[in-house]
Amino acid sequence: MATTTARKPATTAGAALVIRLGAAWHALLAFGLVAAAWALLQARWVQRDGLRLYVAGLILLGAVASVIALVLLLRRDGRGRAISLGLNYIFGVGSLLSLLGVLGLYISLDEVAASFNRWVWLLLGVLVGFLIGSVGDRFTHAPTTQAAFHRAGGWVMGASAIILLLAMGLIQGVIGLLSGLGNPLALVLLSATVLFGLFFWLMLRPQIAVAFGAGERDAEAVSGFLFIAPNLLGFMLFFAGPLLFSLYLSFTNSDSFTAEFVGLRNYIEIFSLQFAQVPPGQRSGAVLSSGYIELVRLGDFVVGAKDRIFWIALWNTIVYCFWVTMLSVVPALLVATILNSKIPGMQFFRAIYFIPSIAGVVGVAVIWKWLYNSNIGFLNYGINQVLGLFNRLPFVEIAPVQIAWLASQQTALASIIIMAAWQLLGFNTILFLAGLQGIPGEIYEAATIDGASNLQRFRYMTLPLLAPTTFFVVTTTLITTLQVFSEPFVMTPPPGGGPNNSTMTAVLYLYQRGFNRFEQGYAAAVAWVVFLFIFAVTLVQFRLQRRYGDM
Repeated sequence: MATTTARKPATTAGAALVIRLGAAWHALLAFGLVAAAWALLQARWVQRDGLRLYVAGLILLGAVASVIALVLLLRRDGRGRAISLGLNYIFGVGSLLSLLGVLGLYISLDEVAASFNRWVWLLLGVLVGFLIGSVGDRFTHAPTTQAAFHRAGGWVMGASAIILLLAMGLIQGVIGLLSGLGNPLALVLLSATVLFGLFFWLMLRPQIAVAFGAGERDAEAVSGFLFIAPNLLGFMLFFAGPLLFSLYLSFTNSDSFTAEFVGLRNYIEIFSLQFAQVPPGQRSGAVLSSGYIELVRLGDFVVGAKDRIFWIALWNTIVYCFWVTMLSVVPALLVATILNSKIPGMQFFRAIYFIPSIAGVVGVAVIWKWLYNSNIGFLNYGINQVLGLFNRLPFVEIAPVQIAWLASQQTALASIIIMAAWQLLGFNTILFLAGLQGIPGEIYEAATIDGASNLQRFRYMTLPLLAPTTFFVVTTTLITTLQVFSEPFVMTPPPGGGPNNSTMTAVLYLYQRGFNRFEQGYAAAVAWVVFLFIFAVTLVQFRLQRRYGDM
């Protein structure tokens, strides 16, 4: 009893010391981050002002968070501990990754991968060790013999792995990494990594949690944060960061090398439309302002646009989305209904219908491009064979056809729609089939007893009960088709979108503006417009589903 009472003040004093050290550390960190942001803003080696401002803003955001953590730590507020854990984790991982880059680890991994093919045969030793251990599983009646085989297999696998690493240059790589620590920058990054790790560990200790009044719920929250931290960091680094940077780029005229802030000019150019009346016999250029090109003519009225191709691409995307959704959802429901029946052989057809959906889009597009070939394609060949059968009839003479599927404005987009619907059909069928199998059979049995026909059961029972599945299928299909890129890019001649922009889609258009014409600022603006359009379509669909689902 006396011992416990004597140790409690020591623990409290230790926790108080750690909290003060943590506050001092965050003060130092905030000062260092502000200094780093100022140095970055003054640096001349970063040519792009936009990138410099973006990175400096992120650094200053970290400095502000560090100041908040400092204040909350001094107040013994649990939120300060949470912010401290997050900052130390993020900056610690960043310092570690930077350190590995300075030491040349990533280049060394490339060299190791290049030499792997030469020594891959050493992995046979790992396989042999695994087989030896598997033999021991048969001696369940002799535990000693079984353990001996397991040990022998483990030793063989371990020795083979070590030999493989040594053959690939493990020792030379470690020596190279250690020699890189003589670099002053490497020493700074190593020290930063150690300090971030140390304060992260200190703030994570149970004594510090108790000092902040953290309970079991707080401990679970910290454990959950640690669990998702790698994915969260990857999300921030590879998704959220580039996403915010693209938003900044959309307000510039970036050409991949220089960027000048232009405000809303890109968005104004995208949405600039002009409506004018054209007198009979007069060209549209005479009534449209400078910079506007005729987009569509409606009787005596003409609509002009500054960015005509964007509106063409958006219209093509809408047409593509509508028809692919119709052709891959409605037939999928009918096919799923058939596959859900008790007819023999349905398991085989389920697999057959699902195969196209697991194939790569590029591979499928290349195969269909061959099928659509107007000279040697199987589609034209099959059509002409059928026409040949009709020509055998009396008084029938139909000339052979040579449809330019992908070379004609009238058929190019329809050809891509057919291919995309064919590929999505199987996946949607499996989703509908899963929904059908989730409907209790007793409902159909009761309806049959009441005298309902097959059509009535489908209309008044299957469709309403499949509403959640239908909503999911339609939503995913809409989002997928609104982002169409690979199909027209692969199936039409470079740079894609032909002939005469008849297969140009919104994503393909922003790709061409960004990576063919290097107008990345304008391409970023187009990307955000497309994102907002997809978001609006999805939001409307959610609202409609909620409204009619409650009726």
